[in-house]
Amino acid sequence: MPFGLGYGYETVKDASLSPVSYSGSLGRISIGYYYQNEKWISMFDLAGLVGQQFPDVNPEAGYRSTLTILGRGTYHLSRRVFTKNDWTLFAGILSHNTWDYRDHSRYGNSSTNYTGLFSFGPVATVQKPFELFSKNFTFSYQLGLPFGTYYMRPGYVKPFFNETIYNKGFAFWGDYYTIDSRADLIWTLKGGNQLRLSYNWDYSQLDLLNKVQIATHQLSISTVFKF
Repeated sequence: MPFGLGYGYETVKDASLSPVSYSGSLGRISIGYYYQNEKWISMFDLAGLVGQQFPDVNPEAGYRSTLTILGRGTYHLSRRVFTKNDWTLFAGILSHNTWDYRDHSRYGNSSTNYTGLFSFGPVATVQKPFELFSKNFTFSYQLGLPFGTYYMRPGYVKPFFNETIYNKGFAFWGDYYTIDSRADLIWTLKGGNQLRLSYNWDYSQLDLLNKVQIATHQLSISTVFKF
């Protein structure tokens, strides 16, 4: 069972929010569930991030900003497919889910902005154990390439239509792109507990209606307790 704290930085270019991109720093907290044996990996991560974002054009003006609240939830199930020279490759399926909410400080009836992407596709993970200063470590890198998503986005004029999300549906590669990248440095302690230093980078793009592009960096330290 992991628990982590960290830092995030996100840049978003959203045609329904502004013609310019917004970016800013975010605080991060996460929980989840990890299971791994010789053949299988089952991992669930749930993270929340919050902070302010400012326009990348004339940010010194200081009167435009968004209160930004992000949710990130990923699950992947993988099986070992190859091992050589202490390197192990796992392959499987990934569920990559994001929810971004922004409230703009200067807008009126269109101040609320959001992007929900609930995605699925293949994932690959490579791992290598090693020793450093007589301590046991593992390097792990995960790459997911979802090929489809169910999206939720604001309408053309207002965020909601009759108090419901109006712009929603399925999208696939060509209209939609996502990359899920994660690197972990894992220090295995006595009793099977762990300390993890993790770096996540995910990029999403949806070209339907109001085009949106989102790139998020996350750096966190987490404890993983074995029960």
